[in-house]
Amino acid sequence: MTTEEIIPPWYKQFWPWFLIAIPVITVISGISMVLIASHKPDGMVVDDYYKTGLAINRTLKRDEVASKLNLSAKGNMDITAQSVQVFLTGQQQPLRLKLILTHPTASQQDIIIALQRQNKQGMYSGFFSQQPAGKRYLLLEPLDKSWRLTGSTYFGKDKDWQLKPIL
Repeated sequence: MTTEEIIPPWYKQFWPWFLIAIPVITVISGISMVLIASHKPDGMVVDDYYKTGLAINRTLKRDEVASKLNLSAKGNMDITAQSVQVFLTGQQQPLRLKLILTHPTASQQDIIIALQRQNKQGMYSGFFSQQPAGKRYLLLEPLDKSWRLTGSTYFGKDKDWQLKPIL
């Protein structure tokens, strides 16, 4: 007497379903990636990057002016009082300064803080409404944009930061 193996139909076996699942999962993940990419496109930090690239020489001249004036700055931020203190040293100390906290990837999270001189020793202070978090690039400049000081810090980890000309 011979025993024949009873072979179940294909839809009750493992391997056909495994082979069908691979392209189905690939199609579903591809469609979800397209939907995610189309609903939240990447934002550029600088909208007109070509003109910004052409203006690099003018920007470097601002660093040269800051270097000739021996300008440097140290700053700190009091999160509870939502205030910023900047100590500027050098040959020029204007009445007002502008501190820009630039987010590395999202321009809508940039913060601009107006600073007012408090004394003749170069202490400036200002207030902010949006609390910065994470890494930020810092830019300190007078209102006439004749010079600039730059730096970077990681808010939440660094207490103090220093700004200086690039050159």
